[in-house]
Amino acid sequence: MLTMLLASSLFGCTSPDPEQQQKRELQRDALKLRMGQALNPTDAEGHLQLGKTYRELGEYEKAIESFQHALALDAENAHVYNNFGLVYMDTRLFVLAIEMFQTALELSPENPAFLNNLGYAYNMTDRLEEALAAYRSAIEADPTFIDAYYNLADTYLNREMYTEAVQYYESALEMEEGDADADVYFNAGLAYEKNGQFLPAIQSYEKGLSLDDSDAEAYYRLAQTYQKNGDPLMMRRYLETFLDRARGLPHLEEQIREAEQLFDK
Repeated sequence: MLTMLLASSLFGCTSPDPEQQQKRELQRDALKLRMGQALNPTDAEGHLQLGKTYRELGEYEKAIESFQHALALDAENAHVYNNFGLVYMDTRLFVLAIEMFQTALELSPENPAFLNNLGYAYNMTDRLEEALAAYRSAIEADPTFIDAYYNLADTYLNREMYTEAVQYYESALEMEEGDADADVYFNAGLAYEKNGQFLPAIQSYEKGLSLDDSDAEAYYRLAQTYQKNGDPLMMRRYLETFLDRARGLPHLEEQIREAEQLFDK
């Protein structure tokens, strides 16, 4: 162990794993919060913050215990119920999550984050109309609450309601001013593609790949969209890239076969 430490000092420390670094920081935060609660055990907000930290660490039983302490001190704290709901979402107890988000909204009816969380819980239990209504209510409460736009768009996309999906992706991306992550552009590209809007689909896929070129399937979708748009040269270019990157990925076997057939035509 001593030798390893000396080597590190001579040749430079390697960068710590980001996940491990974040976990250590959260553990330090939890320790500080526990020390604070020992000095002031009647601080409901301190229990809430400790519970949120435990949730980020994935220590759900401790998170629940902290939230229970917070409610014992402040039974009208809507944020505690909301965070209870998030723990239940993490542990896939969606019915309990819905109950908690509903209780939070009884105390704070216009909170867009609570409405958005309720919509997501409804969506996970296939209560589509209630999910859509909750997302729309979140947007009515705060027209700039971008998460609700994306959740609406994703819900419509998953239900093959492509025109509606495009509408909400466009609204959110306009507010983000091009600052969205790659997955958003990939999803928007798929919505455009399925809606027959091939040029916007190509632009979205290429934007996504400019942000993250590791998603092999995005090359396949881009190649298919170029084919639909009547551009076989670009189709072959992206098929070649897809086939090069997708080899050995079992979940893409069907797309690989289809790509090989298209490439041979």
